[in-house]
Amino acid sequence: MNNSKNTYATEDLPFAAYLHVTKRLKFIGCERRDRRVAFVFSDPQGEGEALFIAYLDGAQAPTARFYESVKLLRKLMDAGTGSEHGHRFNR
Repeated sequence: MNNSKNTYATEDLPFAAYLHVTKRLKFIGCERRDRRVAFVFSDPQGEGEALFIAYLDGAQAPTARFYESVKLLRKLMDAGTGSEHGHRFNR
């Protein structure tokens, strides 16, 4: 799901964890969308869709770090905080 020119958002938790772990895009925070949550990343170069295709084609990330990222992102979703630094969800 491509958003504005400078950001990329996805509701796909495993893909968000991949982006977070590999630092291909900088994690900005979470955004509530009705009953769903989107993970928002800075994407000034517009690489989000290409990274998603690479991810679907089998891009790799370190397993332990990937697992820790999934736990962190799930915790941010469940706690209602929008980023690792405690910012609230965008509404």
